[in-house]
Amino acid sequence: MDDIHNVLFTKEKDIYVISIDQKEYRVKDYLFQGCHLSFEMGESRISMYIAQDADRNYISYNGECYIIERARAAKAGRRGAAAHHASSVSSPMPGLLVKLPIAIGARVSAGQTLAIVEAMKMQNELRASRDGIVAKINFKEGDQIDAFQPIVELEPQKK
Repeated sequence: MDDIHNVLFTKEKDIYVISIDQKEYRVKDYLFQGCHLSFEMGESRISMYIAQDADRNYISYNGECYIIERARAAKAGRRGAAAHHASSVSSPMPGLLVKLPIAIGARVSAGQTLAIVEAMKMQNELRASRDGIVAKINFKEGDQIDAFQPIVELEPQKK
């Protein structure tokens, strides 16, 4: 099951305020180049990749993929957007799937490498964002993949 959060973006002078489930984060000193966004939040420098289509923004941060659905919030009559954390692993950019060290039915732990994608002559380890069981593998080693396409899909572990 995907986690759903209420997200609201506002701007106060030169600082953006992101409210996620009523918790505020202040963002400043941002740089946006192509699909790469970096910014300061508190004492940390954050780096992420962003893509979008007509209804959604796809954000890849720290090996995890998030989807922000603008249409869902508008249909519900709310300002802002509904964001959910996908139960799948996707690459933040197009590339070559070089390794899948897991199999369908495997139990995986948060942080475990599920796929390795080569993009721009660098290999990126894509890790599980949560514990789960591999429910589906949508590609095979050697396949070219597009950004934000689910490579591995997880289902929660049964207790």
